[in-house]
Amino acid sequence: MSNYMLKFKFGLKSRLGLIPGTSRIEAQDIELKKEYEEFLRYEESSEPQRFVELEELVTSQDFKDRKKYIQSQRFKDSDAYSRLMDYKAMKKSSLFKAYFRFVSSKFFPDFQKFDNSEEVKKLEAAGEDKNDEYSTLRKSPGIKAYYKLSRSKDLEAFRKLHDSPELKKFNELENYVNSDEFKSTKKHLESRDKFKKTPEYKQLTDYQELKKSKKLKWYYKCKESGKFNELSKWKLVFSDDFAGQELDRNKWLTSFYWGKKLLKKNYSLASDNHFYTDGKNHEVANSMMKLHTRKEQITGQAWDPELGFYPKNFEYTSGLINTGESFRQQYGAFEAKVRMHRSTSVYHAFWMLSDKMVPHIDIFRFSGKKKRRIELNSFWEVKGKRNEIRRNSDNVGGIDFSKGFFIYRFEWYPDRMVWKINNTVVKTSHEGIPDEPMYILFSSGVESNPSGNGLPTTMDIDWVRCFSHDGDKKS
Repeated sequence: MSNYMLKFKFGLKSRLGLIPGTSRIEAQDIELKKEYEEFLRYEESSEPQRFVELEELVTSQDFKDRKKYIQSQRFKDSDAYSRLMDYKAMKKSSLFKAYFRFVSSKFFPDFQKFDNSEEVKKLEAAGEDKNDEYSTLRKSPGIKAYYKLSRSKDLEAFRKLHDSPELKKFNELENYVNSDEFKSTKKHLESRDKFKKTPEYKQLTDYQELKKSKKLKWYYKCKESGKFNELSKWKLVFSDDFAGQELDRNKWLTSFYWGKKLLKKNYSLASDNHFYTDGKNHEVANSMMKLHTRKEQITGQAWDPELGFYPKNFEYTSGLINTGESFRQQYGAFEAKVRMHRSTSVYHAFWMLSDKMVPHIDIFRFSGKKKRRIELNSFWEVKGKRNEIRRNSDNVGGIDFSKGFFIYRFEWYPDRMVWKINNTVVKTSHEGIPDEPMYILFSSGVESNPSGNGLPTTMDIDWVRCFSHDGDKKS
């Protein structure tokens, strides 16, 4: 949209009362930032992170396949069932039945005691020589029990299975089918709700519960709507709310930057009607910075490109502050909440400079002679043509800028510059874009042919904020 149409729309909206009020903008900005901070805190919490993990898990094909597999499992198809059948088959076999009949006999302990014993060996070696020792041994109850069991038909089964791999396997199977593990597996596989007993079911229910969370719904609604997209791109890098009792000299110079660096004192231009004092025309009160312009005589240094510095008598005094030492930036946003008291003799300005007179940006320049108009300017030197200065200037009207506070914002990108008043775009430019860091200045001054009417007067600065922008490499 052309600057003409931007100015026309701003003027029309102003006359219709459609420009957002400063207090309303600030309240909305505070609320949005507060909500964004809450959004960031929640984003770093465990709940949304857990939800993402669970959603990725339960919506995966592996999870679906696992659920289907769990629900389709049957006990008869399981390894546990197979091992149970092996155990039952072994237990029912004639060989194992004979073995267990043998070992369950009441004579088995004596059999174990005398099997391959010296006593039995002596009896079997006696042959025809059945002496008293033989008779004594033969009458022993334990020996009698041994010989009774040794004539059992099940002895062969015992000899075959005793200490065999088959018996070892049987004992392992018996231990398994009587274990809590087997009982639990059998119960689980025979259950109709077997999936509910799994860790996967717990993960699924946790996911479903999280999905109902009002906080989570709010988080994703904000995320999907892009509510904080623009806000998240801007990072606050400089600010002042003027909350102290006096001006913060670590942030602000009260003289021109080169006056501080070279002259070590304040100066004004030879063409100026006013002299910028060092602090006498500055006041910090009620969380506000005030620049006063007064009709009073003073002698101070004046700068003339041909004559250099020389003392001059000035009829007026005013104030200037800037961040020439403390803060400079290439690209970003620069804004302030300002109220300009009107005097037909005085102008107020919020502007930007680098180390030379150009590039020069007027975020606004307000003349008391025209209370319903402000100037938005940019000045730059033509590359390759030294001392050839060009200017892009627009006037914005339709509202009395001396009535209350307004928020003036300048956004500087690598490919464009944008001026805004109370969040409304009033000017854009794609030419003469500075390619070096710049600093901000606030100043008031007495215009040419002053009448002195309406003095003293002030410019009130409630706050100043500067931001870098994620999309700009040099911001």
